[in-house]
Parts: sequence; structure tokens; C-alpha cells
Amino acid sequence: MNNNIKTGFKISTEWNKGFTGRIDLTNQGKLLSGWELEFKASFDISKIWGAEIVSHKGDTYVIRNSSETETIYKGKTRTIGFNANKINGKVVAPSNFIFNDESMSSPAPVNPAPTSTLTTNAVVSEDWSGGYKLEVDLKAASNSNDWKLDFNLPYNIRETYGVDIVKNGNGSYSINGQDYNQNLKKGESTKAIFIIDDGGNKALIPEFNGSVSSPSPSPSPSPNPVSNSPQKGQFAYGEALQKSFLFFEANRSGDLDKDNRIEWRSDSATRDGSDVGRDLSGGYYDAGDHVKFGLPMSATSTMLAWGGVEYTEAYKKVGQFDELLDAVKWGTDYYIKSNVTENGKTKEFYVQVGDGDLDHAFWGRPEDMTMARPSFKVTTSKPGSDVTAGTASALASASMLFRGTDNAYADKLLTNAKQLFEFADTYKGKYSDSVPKASPFYTSFNGYWDELTEGAAWLYKATGEQKYLDKAEDYFNNHIGGLGDWTWAADDKSYGAAVLLAQESDDPRYKQQVEGWLDKWVNGNSNIKYSPGGLAHRTAWGSLALSSASSFLAGLYNDTVKADAKYTKFATQQVDYILGDNPKNFSYMIGFGDNYAKQPHHRGSAGNSPYGQPNEHILYGALVGGPKSANDYDYKDDRNDWVTNEVATGYNAPLHSALIQQYDDLGGNPLTDQQLDALIGIDANGVGF
Repeated sequence: MNNNIKTGFKISTEWNKGFTGRIDLTNQGKLLSGWELEFKASFDISKIWGAEIVSHKGDTYVIRNSSETETIYKGKTRTIGFNANKINGKVVAPSNFIFNDESMSSPAPVNPAPTSTLTTNAVVSEDWSGGYKLEVDLKAASNSNDWKLDFNLPYNIRETYGVDIVKNGNGSYSINGQDYNQNLKKGESTKAIFIIDDGGNKALIPEFNGSVSSPSPSPSPSPNPVSNSPQKGQFAYGEALQKSFLFFEANRSGDLDKDNRIEWRSDSATRDGSDVGRDLSGGYYDAGDHVKFGLPMSATSTMLAWGGVEYTEAYKKVGQFDELLDAVKWGTDYYIKSNVTENGKTKEFYVQVGDGDLDHAFWGRPEDMTMARPSFKVTTSKPGSDVTAGTASALASASMLFRGTDNAYADKLLTNAKQLFEFADTYKGKYSDSVPKASPFYTSFNGYWDELTEGAAWLYKATGEQKYLDKAEDYFNNHIGGLGDWTWAADDKSYGAAVLLAQESDDPRYKQQVEGWLDKWVNGNSNIKYSPGGLAHRTAWGSLALSSASSFLAGLYNDTVKADAKYTKFATQQVDYILGDNPKNFSYMIGFGDNYAKQPHHRGSAGNSPYGQPNEHILYGALVGGPKSANDYDYKDDRNDWVTNEVATGYNAPLHSALIQQYDDLGGNPLTDQQLDALIGIDANGVGF
């Protein structure tokens, strides 16, 4: 029995027949590795994460650590999350906690593995408060087939890139190669990257097939990757960016596992695709509803990756690069699942899960859905060039983002991007003609030439292959022709494609097109009207999403094509308007500032809140639609006014990329982990961690 463990209990979310709860274990003594916890509970646990149930007799539970929670450092807390069914309609806190540990202050030794033919060179490349990044170069001294390395490390390895890892328990690990590097010829090398939680202790380098050592003095670890960036603008853009990530996490579908930082969210729609015998779980819910629409989802992923590709160093400086990779990968993993191939070519592609009519008739949490969720696909006979080419853009841009961090995954993304683009280019058609259930929610009014142009431009950017640039220029010149006064949006990629061509092509016409279009937004010409408070307004629906998209593209054009202060001034003005520099002194980003929208049209966050009252859960980081007109006061914080108070991943994505620009130019630090963890409904370490 260990008396140095302090236990705490908290209800995260409660509904009629059950609740989501958490047990916190805080270590006030020495480092622990391996434990069991016994307690009494007047409820039935239906699902648990961060631990496993050893036994359940009567009202007594015994649970044991999972591999992620086996180590508890002195002064640190591990959290066990669970869903439970109420007994007698009420929740009574668990009691009679008995904590038993294996009293291991260091990992148990493992039997040494056979001598490896791999040599290793490991360095700590980044070191921050609570963890570090370890990069290991592996080189084959002789032919090494199906190689494996063992090592000990008294810390939790959170993520790996370039290798597969097995957690043997008690600090013992094994790694082996993946498909592309499991067989190495003499002289061939590969790289493994580990993201390691050290609980604030010293970074250690493992000796493969041995023990651990401190980092060698040369090369020395890089400093804390989260730099202090003084705020030169009106707002803390790093904090706004950080909270925007929380909104994307709140809209994740599928098995959320331990990475979920949103306490009121848990697994949902895990059987998506079962109607067609395919795993289509994962991805993002589109907005405040629970349909997974492929057209806006792929546009969202492209915009997120684009900001990361262009402002990688800014993301690393603000300490949000890992969050960006996770946010993009949550979408791209889903697209890869949706791509049905045959002989190396796309045969079919799933473009939607869920029926919009059935879904919109249900007002409740995604975890509580009971309606059918049919899967819809495009095929060679019923094509969808817009959504497949749009997804090719998402995968190609993501391949650039992951290149250098996880090259195997980057290669997989690029392969799928090429397959989908060829499919889109060969079998041309509008996806909403082939999948009527996409309408009226995301009808492809704009056709598919804009997505084909964008997809070709991104593949050129990712590969350097001239054939893709030739296609992009041909499609823009002969099928798009020119730009109007709209902007980047889920159904119109022509504006983004034009900026890509202005970046990549020697033809001056694309620069002329982009500058002519941007001048309309900067000067308030054509259908762009400025409100007295400075909002560039184009349309009633999603007015702030459109101004955000124009802001990002204006800032990007300034940074990569032609520097002009009017573009950066415009971008900053629009972002600042959203964050609170407006006549209402009102933040259109939920949870940012003191005066913000509290009734977004979002089923999950609304919870059981009655009409007219703030949502039960704060939907941190979500951008609401905004004013309906160029009247700064033409906005209602009303859950039933979905024109002004709708939220969507496609709304947040352009603002997100505009925010990293503003951080790059004007700084503004994010919240510390402690400040983030103090937000209501947020667990900075992950609900199941």
C-alpha cells in the first residue's frame, strides 16, 4: 500500500443515465512505475481509458495501469477516465481507495537481445519543460532483415516516427522497422524520432540493447522550443491559435483515445463504414452537426496544412507544431481509409458518412447518436472530381508538412494524392450529381475545375514534376479564366489556386489576377462592403470565415510573392476585428477574451442547456459566422440563429492559418500547460492520459 498517492474524483459530463468521470492520481513521493488501485463505486463502469479493469466484484473495482500511465513521477498527476452507468439515478463519488505500487524507482532489466547489426547515433534535438525529442540515426553494419532493438527508459514514449514500438512494461521497449525500412542493406540508414514525456526530469538517451545515459554534451540539446514572443499587436495571437486547435479536437469523430483534451467529448461513430464493410471511422464532424462531408473536410485539411507548410518555424516557435501535425493527420488518416484502390489506382472513394436530413433531425451529442449513418462513395461511373481532387490537395499539402518529420507517412500521403488526382482527372463529374445526399448541404455549385487546378498545383509544389504545373496552368487559363470578388471556400478553390500559381509559375498573369482580386477586398470594391468598424463583408453566411480566408491569402501573397504593406495591414485589421477590435468589443472566437459568443449552434457543446442560456460546455476556439451585413451590430448570440452563430471546421481553418501569420509578425504567447489545464472542460494532458 502506498500512502503517498493522493486521489481525486471529478465528473466531466453527466446525462440522464450515465456520466463521464475521472480519477486523478497525484504522486507525493518517489517515482512509481506499475500500480493497481482498489476502490468502491456505486456505479457500473462501461468503458475505461488510462487503465484496465482487473476485477469487479459487487461494488469493488480493482484497476491496473495501462502502458501510458504506468509511470507516475514525483509531484505529477495521472488521470484515469471512464464512462459509467448510474445506479438509482445519481452519482456517488467512489471511496475506500487503496493504491498498491510495484515500488520501482527504476525499470526492471530485460534480457539482452541478440547483438544487432545496426549502429545507433542518438541526440536530444529538442528539450522542453515536461519532455523532449530524441532523434536516432540507425545504420546497418551488414544486411539487417526484420531487425529489432530493445532498450530501457524510465519515461513514457508518447509518439514515434519512422519505427514501430512495443511497450513491454516497466520501462522496457522494443522497436522494429516499418514496411519501408524493416530490411536494410549494408550501409543503408534510417531515422527514428521519439517524443518522450520526462515529467520535468532530465532528458536521457537510451543505450539500445542496454541501459540509459545522459545526453552527451555535443551536440547539446536545443533550447525550449516554445519561445517567448513579446506581443507587438493588440492580441495574444499564439493563445488564439492554441484555442483554435481545441475546437478542431472538439469536432473529432471516432476513437478519441488518450489524446483527447476535451473533457466532455468521448468516442463516437466508431462503426462508421460498417454498412459497406469498411472502416470509415475518424475524420471530423463538419459543424454543429454530425455528418462527415468530404468536400469541406478536405478543404479544411488543405488550409491547415498550407499554413503549416508556409509558417513551419512559427509553429515550432509557438510550440504548436505537434498539435498541427495531429490535427492534419486526424483528417488524412480518414482520407486514406476512404480511398479504395485496385492495382495501385483509385477505384472508389468514400465522400460522405451520414444522412444530412436524419442528422439534422437529431439534437444531441455525437456520443448519443442512434440514427443510421450511411456511407456514400464516388466511382468511375458516378464520379466526383471536385471532392477527389480536393482531397488530393489535402494529401499533397500534408505530405509537404510531414516531410522531414515522418518521411514514410509523407510518402504514403503523396501516393494517395497522386492516385486520387488521376481518378479525378480521368473520370470527370460533380460529386453532388453522383451523391444527391450531399445536397443541399454542400452542393458543388462551382464545379470541379477549381479543385483540379488546385490539386495539380499542390502536386507540383510537392513533387516538382512539370506535368502537374502544366495541368494547373491549362485548367486555370481555359476553365477558370479569372477571379471575381469571392474568396477561398469549400466550394471555390480558384482563389487559392491562383495564389499557388502566383508562387510557382513564371507567367505574370497569375500575379495580376491575385492583385486585382485582393484590391477589391482591401479597398472595398465590387460586392465587398466595409462596416463602420472595419469588417470587410461579402456575404451573410460565414462572413468572418470569408474575411479570414482573404486575410490569410493577402498575408501569404505579401510574404511569398510581393511585399506590400496594404496586404499585411488588411490581414491584421480583419483578424483583430474577429478577436475583439470592433464597436461591440466582442470576440467572435469563443473562449477568447472576456466578452465572446456563448450560444453557438453546436449540438455537442450545447448539451442540456435550455434555449436562451449559454451552452453547457465552452466551445473554446470556435469561430462563429459573424454579422449578416456590413452593420457591426447585425449579429445575434442566439443558438437558433445559425446564420450568425454557426460554427464549422471550414470556418476555423482559414482563421487558423491567418493566426499563425499574425503570430509570426506580431507575437503573443500561448497559454502555459498549467493555464490551459485550468480552463473549464479542458485537460491539457489528455482525458485518457
